[in-house]
Amino acid sequence: MEIVSLNQISPDQVIIWSWSFITLNATILYTWLVMAILVVGSWLVTRNLSSEMNVSRWQHFLEVIISIIRGEISEMTKKGADKYIPLVGTLFLFICVSNVLVIVPGFVAPTSSMTTTAA
Repeated sequence: MEIVSLNQISPDQVIIWSWSFITLNATILYTWLVMAILVVGSWLVTRNLSSEMNVSRWQHFLEVIISIIRGEISEMTKKGADKYIPLVGTLFLFICVSNVLVIVPGFVAPTSSMTTTAA
């Protein structure tokens, strides 16, 4: 009898909860978890933003990230980079947080599933 490692199973095949025709697999659960972390983290970081000269470390960090994203987009599009920042920034944060949380024992990155990657 061969023992199957969890690394060989797709997160789509791991059913966490099922009721009637509704199933909650690991990909959906961990995607919701990453989204909740992003929402709470965004609220905590942006609740005290200011336009004054004295900015917090978090605000400075966010401005650096946005500047990097703006620079990358403007290199590719040459104009109109500001309209793509929300989409590209959200994708960047989702992929980054998903991949960093892999260091938590038991967490399976939603980006390891082909359904998330294809979407």
